[in-house]
Formats: sequence, structure tokens, C-alpha cells
Amino acid sequence: MTIMFGAGPSFALNMNSSKTLPLAIVNKSGQVLSWQAAWNAQSGGQNWLTVDRTSGTLQISEVQTIYVTAISAQAVGAPGDFTAKLTFTPTVGGIVQPNEVVTIELHVSPGVYSDNGPKAPTLSQSRYDYNVPLGIMSQPNLQVTKNTSETNSVNWTMTSNVNWAIVSPTGGSLDGAAPSIQITTNSGGLAAGSTYTTDLVLTSTFSDPTLAASREPTSVLVPVSIVV
Repeated sequence: MTIMFGAGPSFALNMNSSKTLPLAIVNKSGQVLSWQAAWNAQSGGQNWLTVDRTSGTLQISEVQTIYVTAISAQAVGAPGDFTAKLTFTPTVGGIVQPNEVVTIELHVSPGVYSDNGPKAPTLSQSRYDYNVPLGIMSQPNLQVTKNTSETNSVNWTMTSNVNWAIVSPTGGSLDGAAPSIQITTNSGGLAAGSTYTTDLVLTSTFSDPTLAASREPTSVLVPVSIVV
């Protein structure tokens, strides 16, 4: 495998909404790599999926983040469940490599969600930018505080799409004491002199299953950048 991906984005939308999610791609070929991307909706029509760019160049072990957008109004036959394939064609040393494919899922709800989901929590820091010497780990903490105007109980999860940025814990409740999330960035195995970027995704949902089923989750991106 020349490119390594995080999990393919999965969208849950109402019939007249859109959402953008990040997808991290990593060069695992051991050489400079160029890539091109194309997508093909397996169901729901071609136009419900877009990406912010369709080509790029990755240095050895470099991480790039592309942004994938789903538009429910463009899905033919909505509401329902739809899939698309995002196909990457890598080229290494002038030789085209086998295609690598990410599956994108879209669920369109027949009902209109109420006005958003939980109110976005307050973060102790909006982004992290570090110089991390080769082979060294950095372990800053992120404090997450429930929005003071949110009256409902709220759960949270945080995900990372790269193996050099690990979060712990990965979920819990925003009610009670504000959780402290440790973000471990590990430069071991990365290329010295390179910059790596990713977006951690903090998602809030209502604890009440009835509310959670009728409201969209609230997502906040936390950019992380390290220079090795």
C-alpha cells in the first residue's frame, strides 16, 4: 500500500443540508508520491459528493488532509442510504501504482432535524502547533467545557485519523467535571525536516437517545501541526 487512509467519512444529514469532513492521507511508499483522486457514487447519483482538491504531492511519510462534502439535496431518491467510492491513483517514481479506494457513506433522514445539535463546547486551545524533535513525544492536554447555555446532557467523542497523533480518552460525558484529553504526538518514524498536519474531530451528541435521533451532532475541528 502506497497511501494510508483514516476511516472513510460517514455522513448523517436531513434532506436539505450539507456537511464537510476531513480525510487524512499518508504517504507510506518510501518515496515522493503524487496522487490524483476521482469519485463515483454507487447510489444516489453522482452529484451528492465533492472533494476540495483532486491531486497533490506527498513527501515521504507526509500527511495531507482533504475535505469531503456531502450535499443531501443532490442525492437522487433521498431519503435513504447511499455510498460512493473515492479512488486515489498514486504515482511513485514515474510509475502509476494500483488504485486505492475509500468508501464514503451518506444517510439522509426523511425528517428535518431541529436547529442543530448540542451547542459547541469551549476548548482550552483552538489548535496545536509544535516543533517535535525526531523520536520525541509531546503530550499536551485539551480541556473541553460544556457550553453554559446548553441545558441538555451531552456526550462527546474525539477521533484522530493519523497514527502520529493519539487522543486519550476518546469519549465521555460533558456533564460534571470538564474532561481533559491528552493529545500525544509522536515523531518516531516520521521524516526529519518535514511538517505534518491533521485535524482532530470533537463530536458532541445529546445523551438522551430521543434527542440524539432527531438532532445532528455538533463537530469541532482541532488542527494539529508538527515540525519534525
